[in-house]
Amino acid sequence: MRRLRRCLIACTLSVALLAVALLAAAPVGAADAAGPATAAPASAAVVSLPKDEGPHPSSSMEWWYFTGHLTGTDPAGKVHQYGFELTFIRTNSLGLEPLAAAYDGQFAITDLTRGTFTSNMLAISVQPDNVLPQGGFNNTVDGWNMNGINGDNHVSAAFADGSYAISLNLDQSTPAALHGNGGLIPYAPFGTSYYYSETNLKASGTLIDHGVPISVTGIAWQDHQWGDFAGTGGWTWFSMQLSNGTQYMLYFLHNAAGAIAAEVGTEVNANGSTVSIDPADMSQTPLSTWTSPNTKITYPQNWTVTVPGGQLTVTALEANQELYVPFVDTGYWEGDSSVTGTIGGAAVTGQAYVEITPTYTLPISVADA
Repeated sequence: MRRLRRCLIACTLSVALLAVALLAAAPVGAADAAGPATAAPASAAVVSLPKDEGPHPSSSMEWWYFTGHLTGTDPAGKVHQYGFELTFIRTNSLGLEPLAAAYDGQFAITDLTRGTFTSNMLAISVQPDNVLPQGGFNNTVDGWNMNGINGDNHVSAAFADGSYAISLNLDQSTPAALHGNGGLIPYAPFGTSYYYSETNLKASGTLIDHGVPISVTGIAWQDHQWGDFAGTGGWTWFSMQLSNGTQYMLYFLHNAAGAIAAEVGTEVNANGSTVSIDPADMSQTPLSTWTSPNTKITYPQNWTVTVPGGQLTVTALEANQELYVPFVDTGYWEGDSSVTGTIGGAAVTGQAYVEITPTYTLPISVADA
């Protein structure tokens, strides 16, 4: 029994180290000699839904990622606005597949009414992958859950201190957006990645704010990526949902030296049809910076973004939206943001999430932690 307990403790500590390693800034090595990648291989396999919504035990790394923008009125009649993120990251860092994988849950609430940001990125589990025969996904990490199939999703999570909890239905009737070549994108400096999104999820449900249940509605986004990633680099990523019914996914990946290694963009029309964006027709220019008091990382913040036929300004709604592990000087910035600008000469507004991931090295293994 003591040996079993020691094994369980060692396993838990290993996965906790994994969560830290997932964020650890890698030593900067030689620059990736390759220039920006612009196209997936012609032989790329096509993502098939709903089969590919679930875990892929043969891949070394995978994540399901929900973000969204919520509005609700409390029992006293006060209007509240929130952003949320719920992400599950699955890896084979322990070398246990196909028996089990390491899962790391990350949950964040941006309370725009209070002007606060609350997060936890250390929900940890080692468990078998739940591959459903009918497709779809149903993943649970430390009591948090996300499940769905064919655009009908539900997510739930809560902070241990009782500050915030969510139970949300996230649904869309239009097809998922398969990025790149049928769902396979260039992912230099890490290789290639299978990738699709649900970009126009209608959100409804309950958010508990310090013990007060608030009925909320809004709009959300889901990303699902997986692959065998190897390399050193990072990225800036945008999801934008505009008032004209169009959504944009823009991915700017950099190598160890900070030079652009790949750029991937998708325009999603109101009916769900998609158009791949030529890297020459998309750009992002930071307008300011913010330095974290926790990790001392300086992040770009607020951007001018160009897309075909238009220019947009993306503005962080709170400066401090960094997820980090206490006492570890690394993290990443995941921010609820607003959008203004013009597309095709017409004024648009919108909502966005922006992710800034510092440089790190994949694949992750416990031996690296």
